[in-house]
Amino acid sequence: MSIEESIEKFNKIMDNDLSITHGVYEPPNNIPILRYKHFKENYKVIVIDDSKLGKSCIRWLKTEGIIPYKILSSINEIKNLPNDKYFVVLTNDSHKTVSYNKLLLKEMKNKNIEYSLCPYDYEKIVKHDYNYINYLEKNKKNIETMLNLLYDDESRETYVEYIRSIMNYDFYRLTQHPTWNKYFDSNVFLKLENECVVNCGSSNGDTLFYFLENYEKFYKYFALESDEKRVLECRCNINLLPLNISSKISIIDSEINSSNSIDNLINEEVTIINMDVEGMELDIIKGAIKTIKKYKPVISCCAYHLPSDLYELPMFIKNISDDYEIIYRKYASTTRNRFTNAELVMYAVPKNRLKNPV
Repeated sequence: MSIEESIEKFNKIMDNDLSITHGVYEPPNNIPILRYKHFKENYKVIVIDDSKLGKSCIRWLKTEGIIPYKILSSINEIKNLPNDKYFVVLTNDSHKTVSYNKLLLKEMKNKNIEYSLCPYDYEKIVKHDYNYINYLEKNKKNIETMLNLLYDDESRETYVEYIRSIMNYDFYRLTQHPTWNKYFDSNVFLKLENECVVNCGSSNGDTLFYFLENYEKFYKYFALESDEKRVLECRCNINLLPLNISSKISIIDSEINSSNSIDNLINEEVTIINMDVEGMELDIIKGAIKTIKKYKPVISCCAYHLPSDLYELPMFIKNISDDYEIIYRKYASTTRNRFTNAELVMYAVPKNRLKNPV
């Protein structure tokens, strides 16, 4: 996907263009009433956007072909509507409370409005991620900037499809690479025979064993994990390895923070830093600035925990050194993630380690 194509598709996603939604969901049971009144009797739809679900509701209504006539920030604004036929769509669970319902009925009566519903009274209704919607709306220009900076066509295609799956509450529909290649993908960067790896969030050692599957030779491997149970599991699993391998592996069982940073803990020529730390990736990178500047390691980290992973995370690395190219790849999600829109990995690769230089 070219830069121009990726920016065009991103803007279609933000505009909720129906040509890229891949269909719609079966609606809640009260929606056929709304559709009939709107399409057959020309009732104008009013959305009360007074909750975190407001923007999600508006995006979902568009997939039903319903464009709200007005979006009001509170039920008090109903009084300002000109006289007409209206159908009020609520987005706030508070409509079930006595005080909210009393005020709603009063405002509707004053305007001779007969019909209202809250689609969120039913479990079927789509609930988009409020944090992502807000972030992407506020950072459209930054996302376009990132699309210009991404290294290759697959990165742009992956990046835009990930955003589409989040914004459209839909399945991720493109290629997902196998988990055993995650973080150490030989199709992304060149391997070294003397890799020194810092694995942040090593859990029970699962990433370590994937690394060993991909590498016959390496120098050192530092497994950083603060959860006591996981540390114990990791130690037990490392004991399954032959001594010539296990002797190269060190477990650091402390939480990574400003004092226990990579810069302070690791005194080696680090060649790979990988992370899955539940949204703390940027903080850890901030504690590895000296290491990154000095040794230019490949950085591979999860980029789906926070909306800011789409911009602040890669831009911080680019600002440390412009020698890095930013690459995104999507790997298989767990069965718990039914939309398969987790396991997005960002690679920051120094130019001399790129597998396929453009």
